[in-house]
Amino acid sequence: MTPLLAGHDQPAHEPVLLNMVLRFLLGGSPSVLVDGTVGGGGHLRSILEECSPDTRIIATDRDPDAVESLRRELGSDDRVVLRQASYVRVPTILSELDIGRADGALFDLGLSSVQLDSPDRGFSYRINGPLDMRYDPGSGDPPASEILNELPQEMIADIIYHYGEERRSRRIARTIVSSRPLRTTGDLVRAVSRGCGRYDVKALSRVFQALRIRINDELGQLDSLLRGLAEWVAPEGRVAFLTFHSLEDRRVKRLFADSDLFRPADPAWVSPGPEERRKNPRSRSAKLRMGIRV
Repeated sequence: MTPLLAGHDQPAHEPVLLNMVLRFLLGGSPSVLVDGTVGGGGHLRSILEECSPDTRIIATDRDPDAVESLRRELGSDDRVVLRQASYVRVPTILSELDIGRADGALFDLGLSSVQLDSPDRGFSYRINGPLDMRYDPGSGDPPASEILNELPQEMIADIIYHYGEERRSRRIARTIVSSRPLRTTGDLVRAVSRGCGRYDVKALSRVFQALRIRINDELGQLDSLLRGLAEWVAPEGRVAFLTFHSLEDRRVKRLFADSDLFRPADPAWVSPGPEERRKNPRSRSAKLRMGIRV
């Protein structure tokens, strides 16, 4: 079995498809922009450098560590309103600030490299640490360890199959249950590897993805965002989504392809080129989908 890493060995967070994001969002000369998943601030820093001095940016993230770090970095930059909140609260924040609708919005879905590389967050199968996986540990939601140690085997298999699209879900769930209690990411890696008969990177990626999506209700949050998006984006407002797996990408694709409230941009989507994928391997599964409010 490939050993777990004791600490960080990954590159720092790099914003994916940065130039295309900037060209699309700022091409509409926005007065109000939303960064709904600000994370490590990679896209936000470049937006602040390139946008008009009068542009107001609403930046949200569920992760309290990410928000606090950016708050220290940005200091008194009054162009940015930074809130620890899910992007589903953006319309409420806009209403509280009384600044009308947004002219553009970015949603970099999933987790950031900063979260992935933090041993105490439990997001990575490559780094040993507590089995947590919550974006907001103070939310009251159960950590991954509680889910895996308490749910019945059938429910664990369903989570792995539906959110990870892993065909060996029942076998893996059986070895997870037989390995209880699981307390660390290393415990989970060993249980999944037993279920697969070997250390299987693809299976581990799918299982960790499935648990993260389930624990943080990522698809429920995304569905809620997409249902209400047209209500707070101004006509001709530009919306960009960075997706990293098919479950979220299909939802965003349907919004721009089937809704009479948005039209696909031209191009409707792009993916990183060979050079970006080489420099930033984590961008390899990314798609940038873009649409315009009609």
